Amino acid sequence: MHYQKSCMIREANAMTKRPLPPLSALHGFDAAARHLSFTKAADELFVTQGAISRQIRQLEEHLGVPLFRRFTRRIELTDAGEEFHSVVAGVLDQLSNVTQRIKRRQDIDILTVSVLPSFASAWLMPRLYLFTEKHPRIEVRLHTSIDPVVFGSSGPDVAIRVGRVPGKHYDRNQPRVELEMIENWRGIHIDELLPDRLVAICTPRLIEERGKLTPREIAELPLIHTTSRRFAWPDWLQAHGVSRGTRSENSLELGHFFMSIQAAGQGRGVAIVPDIIANEDLEMGRLAVAYESDVNSAGDYCLLIPDNDLDHPPVKCFREWLLEEIANSFRREAKPVEA
Repeated sequence: MHYQKSCMIREANAMTKRPLPPLSALHGFDAAARHLSFTKAADELFVTQGAISRQIRQLEEHLGVPLFRRFTRRIELTDAGEEFHSVVAGVLDQLSNVTQRIKRRQDIDILTVSVLPSFASAWLMPRLYLFTEKHPRIEVRLHTSIDPVVFGSSGPDVAIRVGRVPGKHYDRNQPRVELEMIENWRGIHIDELLPDRLVAICTPRLIEERGKLTPREIAELPLIHTTSRRFAWPDWLQAHGVSRGTRSENSLELGHFFMSIQAAGQGRGVAIVPDIIANEDLEMGRLAVAYESDVNSAGDYCLLIPDNDLDHPPVKCFREWLLEEIANSFRREAKPVEA
């Protein structure tokens, strides 16, 4: 019984063991095949010519065929040698590449950023290459979410959210922000990035056809609502002295601001969105402002960081870059609300 088990183990090992050539000899063979010279191969690998010759013979004995034709002053690869070297060179290149990638990875810091989907697509992602150019050793991983952020071992390093800043006074007539930024504020550092300024947008064709619109005229048009900001339109209209109790039959409700922007550009109606998300489309002429008056909501875009992580190098670099980029990009004053 013991003999049968031993045989079974040996057979299993034989089946799983790869029939590989002597791996220590592959470097010598590769160098000799590239240079077609045992002497140059020895110089490259800092060994003797005799060591290269022994490695080649070892491979040839293992394979059972000659790999080189040997002449008085030169060598040539045989057909088998050509075939074998094409594979060996590729394998060594792959090993070299993956080794370098893994070694480089040890020098790279990972920074996980949780960010609102529309803010990510409209503002952060188009500028993220600037951060990468400045900090090539920091790899940024974006996770999009509108949920309250939860920091911890499985959470992000930093987060960008919009909502009410604790302790800050907001006017009760400002449009509401229903989103909660974080579940627990204890030990959290807050950087206010910019106010959540709402703007009514539409296709430029609508302005060309109808001219300048009033808030009351806008209220009669199909309105594009965004699910996460249910009160944006009622509060915006109320801020401009217009009360609207019901939606028109052609109104839309979409999941994210970037979807609302697309629908407005397609002429589906008028959308109310944060100006930070619509600015590029407005500047490029893909969208038009339906009414020249922005309204600040009762909330701000904020960068949230656990206090204990403020001095962590990748977090510190990202925070400094983001604050500088925000300052450079959004210096315009908020426009007064027109009655």
